[in-house]
Amino acid sequence: MNKLFLYLLISLIPFLKISYSDEILIESEELIITNEPLTTTFIGNVYAFDNEIKLWSDKILILYTETESQIDQIKCFGNSKLVRENQEIISENITYFVIDKKIYAKGDIILTQDENVMKGNELSVDLVKSTSIMKSSQNNKVTVKINNNE
Repeated sequence: MNKLFLYLLISLIPFLKISYSDEILIESEELIITNEPLTTTFIGNVYAFDNEIKLWSDKILILYTETESQIDQIKCFGNSKLVRENQEIISENITYFVIDKKIYAKGDIILTQDENVMKGNELSVDLVKSTSIMKSSQNNKVTVKINNNE
């Protein structure tokens, strides 16, 4: 059993490169690797983190660049949570565009920054430009709770 785990770990090292981070660590109950196109799927209580972002989800799919040398996107499906610095995003689905440094979330979204809370159905975050856009469905409105306590 330990030899199998060590073999899987060693065989995954080339697949787990991130363009702006030295490494990403991922834990899950199941791992599926497919070729053409190269994808890595982690299923069951998935936790992934690098030096910038922490992710939790039921399932995480990793998509690579065309040259397969860098991770392009990390897609989270089901009970997804992303934590970065003082921000936390909870949503059904979250996509982290690693190279472009952008985050997209869809579903019932709760964005918490410090003690401020924003809720909506669609979120786009540009980490480079430090901008966020929250939208909501026709039936709902974006709601914001601002805490003035310092």
